[in-house]
Amino acid sequence: MKEQILEILKKENLTYSQFADKIGVQRSSVSHVISGRNKPGFEFIRKVLEAFPGINADWLIQHKGEMYSQIKPSEALFDVEAGPVLEKGFSGTKTNKIGVTGPANVKDTAPGTKDTPEIERIIVFYNDKTFREYLKES
Repeated sequence: MKEQILEILKKENLTYSQFADKIGVQRSSVSHVISGRNKPGFEFIRKVLEAFPGINADWLIQHKGEMYSQIKPSEALFDVEAGPVLEKGFSGTKTNKIGVTGPANVKDTAPGTKDTPEIERIIVFYNDKTFREYLKES
């Protein structure tokens, strides 16, 4: 399970201390599991799965299947009520998943020209791990 814990730390961008605090165990417990000194007990595993609800239990315990049962929990943000209309043609949508995209391939063009890309959607992220997504109405 050492490898799975290390992978969680990497994917969630956490230190040993942050991980221990998040799952509610002593920092030495995490250190001992990662060093191989101790094997994690049921309570340790339960706390990991409670703190990271998207982690696939089969992956954590038996290293079978995918790490996340759905999308990464830090990205599976809370369900947000539909937001107000931003501008004419845009309305809020209710969603709880984030698509990961790379940088846009946008050419430098003068505003108002036919090559100017149109806004397709707007996503607003809040510091409480929620977000709102606004899609252009067709």
